[in-house]
Amino acid sequence: MTVLAAIEGSGAERVLVLHGWALDSGVWLAARALTDQARFTYAYLDFPGYGVNRNEASAAGVDGMARAALAAADSLGWDRFSVLGHSMGGVTAIRVATLAPRRIASVVALTPVSPGGTPLDAATYDVFKGAWADPGGAIKGALSPDIDAVSLGNLVKRNRASMTQPVWNDYLANWTSPSFMAELALCTMPVTLFVGSSDPFVTEGYLAQTVEALPNGSLKTIAGAGHYPQIEQPTATVAAWEAALVK
Repeated sequence: MTVLAAIEGSGAERVLVLHGWALDSGVWLAARALTDQARFTYAYLDFPGYGVNRNEASAAGVDGMARAALAAADSLGWDRFSVLGHSMGGVTAIRVATLAPRRIASVVALTPVSPGGTPLDAATYDVFKGAWADPGGAIKGALSPDIDAVSLGNLVKRNRASMTQPVWNDYLANWTSPSFMAELALCTMPVTLFVGSSDPFVTEGYLAQTVEALPNGSLKTIAGAGHYPQIEQPTATVAAWEAALVK
């Protein structure tokens, strides 16, 4: 059974937090000390195969990830909550909202991949798959060109500690293949998408169709950040997502 990695805060605003592809809920560590724990209760999930759930089989597709997220909320007795997700976890947060719209108060997605999928030709797919051999190079080269050396080193160490190469491969297939753009009309709650100003991958143009399809969607930029704004600009990023969650 999938378990939660951490639960923090005692606030009435409940937030389920979903990580991205390259590492588990440790991606939020720099930001967690900055959250408003009097207003919010944050529950951090490791997807099956990652972190505290690394002995579980990988979730099947984004739908399987969304079901794991909903099961985690059920385990807490949360009938209504918000969802915060990063990258792969960002698109999963949106999927959760389409599957259980009456339960979701709001969604915040940091540098999310597209609900319409990210089709890659075979050569490009192999490049992403092969990035397991050098995740630091992939992050610096294609996702966060301005990330500092210490943060990059920590990301790589946590990557190796939190997952295996088969899990890396499984979730690459998951995040490149969603196909629920037509269901975004179900997301009538506030949905806020954030991009990093120096992210060369998830850009305003890449997310334009997603924002247009969301009935109550908005797109904002975090200055001085690439694909990992919660690490690169944690203070500004936490303030931005907590403002978006309180609507």
